[in-house]
Amino acid sequence: MADENSTEKHSNYTIKAIGIPNAFFDPAWQLALTVEFYFKYAILAIGIFGTMANAMVLYALVIHNAREAKKRAINLLIINQNVLDLCCCFSLLVSVSVQINNPSLKGAFGYFLCVFFFTDTATYSALYGSVINLVGVTAERYLKVVYPFWSKKHLKRWMIQAAMAFAWIAGIASNFPLSFVMARVEDGLCFSSFESPDSYWILGSCNLAIFFFCPLIIFIYCYVRIVVVMRRQVRVMAGHNVEGSAQMNASQAQSKRIKWNIIKTMIIVSVAFTLCWLPNNIFFLVLTYSVQTSTLAVGYYPTVFLAYLNICMNPFIYALKHEGVKTQLARMFACLKPSHVGAAPGSSSHQAGGTQETRTGMRQR
Repeated sequence: MADENSTEKHSNYTIKAIGIPNAFFDPAWQLALTVEFYFKYAILAIGIFGTMANAMVLYALVIHNAREAKKRAINLLIINQNVLDLCCCFSLLVSVSVQINNPSLKGAFGYFLCVFFFTDTATYSALYGSVINLVGVTAERYLKVVYPFWSKKHLKRWMIQAAMAFAWIAGIASNFPLSFVMARVEDGLCFSSFESPDSYWILGSCNLAIFFFCPLIIFIYCYVRIVVVMRRQVRVMAGHNVEGSAQMNASQAQSKRIKWNIIKTMIIVSVAFTLCWLPNNIFFLVLTYSVQTSTLAVGYYPTVFLAYLNICMNPFIYALKHEGVKTQLARMFACLKPSHVGAAPGSSSHQAGGTQETRTGMRQR
């Protein structure tokens, strides 16, 4: 990154000290280099932690979907969202590990490492696919809640599966062709660049519009409409509560509660995406209309750190808000507890027996 023989691509911005007078003697640029060094290890920790957390939540989602009596299409989209986040974290882990080791790139394998990992193409393919899938989840919820009769008649399961496949295909198609055009290996080092500087602005602007502003507009419009309709339905149900049977009211309330729980979960996921990616995209806009300075170089890393942090936040949102995930994780951790635990000193045999019965009951569930 900070020498004459290397160039490293991150998000929408590449920091280069080349051509800046006395860049290596500027304390701010030295600070930027120091921050970059620790930044890589912080991102490595995100990759490790995010891979583990997403794997656990994926297990819980799959088990919950398998045990649920009524198979819901929304479960498939959320599972696909988690798989994309898992792939993103794992590819980030591999990419940063390769970049830290900084091997000499030679031949076809060296070009493979350059295209896939040194330019973060694998990571951003899964990341952009995750954004597209999140839009698909939002659209599915919007149609189900705002147009329930139309969606029940016309929204088929194959459409959901097509949306899942499209998220993967679009994420890959938006990154790999450009990486093959831009990437090259020279003297054992990976370079990624366009011949025209204007191409960076065009590419960054397209990514900004397609993968941030468009999803943001969709999230705001759809979830505002969903909340308004859901609140109206709750008021209608409360007004007719006396007329319906108790069993029917309980069934409707349970269905609404599950639907509202999923909506709240995805609203939080969408808000987290917006807050984590907003600084990085603002940074790109500032960079476009200003001169590159050492201050911008230092400010770059926190924005990218937030963007990467977003991919390991979703598992904790699911674990805290999604009832199916919470239930499965609770069962999994209960099974991991020791089967035989000695009674505490001074406790009676009756208390110890009661404790053992409780644990046995938990395992039988």
